[in-house]
Amino acid sequence: MIPGISGALNSIVGSATVLKNAGGAGRIYELFLMTAIADSLRAAGASVWIKRSDGTRIRSSDANRQFVQRGGSPSGLPGSAQGSNGMSAIAFQLHNSRREWEIWNGVQFSGRSGGKHEFDIAIVPAHTASALRGRMRGGVPFGRPVVAIECKDVSTPGTIDEMRAFVARLYDVTALKVHAPYLSSVCSPLTSIHPGQPSLDVPHGTFRDSNFACRSVLVRRTGFASGALAMTSYYSIDPRGNIVPGSSQHTSLLSNLTAWIGANLM
Repeated sequence: MIPGISGALNSIVGSATVLKNAGGAGRIYELFLMTAIADSLRAAGASVWIKRSDGTRIRSSDANRQFVQRGGSPSGLPGSAQGSNGMSAIAFQLHNSRREWEIWNGVQFSGRSGGKHEFDIAIVPAHTASALRGRMRGGVPFGRPVVAIECKDVSTPGTIDEMRAFVARLYDVTALKVHAPYLSSVCSPLTSIHPGQPSLDVPHGTFRDSNFACRSVLVRRTGFASGALAMTSYYSIDPRGNIVPGSSQHTSLLSNLTAWIGANLM
């Protein structure tokens, strides 16, 4: 997978990029999917670039063209004051759109319960990232990423409990209209995310409404066990099995995600 990751990064930057990836097969799988999504957006006509951890852009002419995957324990987004050698992000802007978005790998989000939940791949508004980087030590965004992807690089089939856990994490980070009075007193508007509305700041009425406005995908290297997909239609979870480099399922996933992003993140 490493050659494919490096190839995608080089295409995005327009020059050879040094890859500093985290240890573990599962982390490489996440990075493989993250960079493949970004390269698919680029091929579809979006402007795509890489940001260092301080928010600066990596250009093809830069001496330091290093992409850093977050390692160690799960955490939030680092602040710009902490330097430029932390985790990198991939930014993009769709053709004829003024909105900027970022793709993150392995960043925690804060839920209504106060618990923190890591999403393997997440797409968030760039203004949220800028607000967090503006804090001395960065921080954890509150709310739900507009695209949330769980990656499973394991040999056993996916179970119903795996799907339940994903739905539960999504529920805790979803802010609804009924929560607005409480949320307004504890959350910063700039570091909160309420996807699915034109202004990205108006929560939905129900959890199911929010699910259908967002894109939530459970991606696996292998398939799913019997019964594991029972709740996916109701909660609008997209289950994708047998996602490996070069597979037809991988091609279909990238095509589907690129089309959804193009239609919904203008």
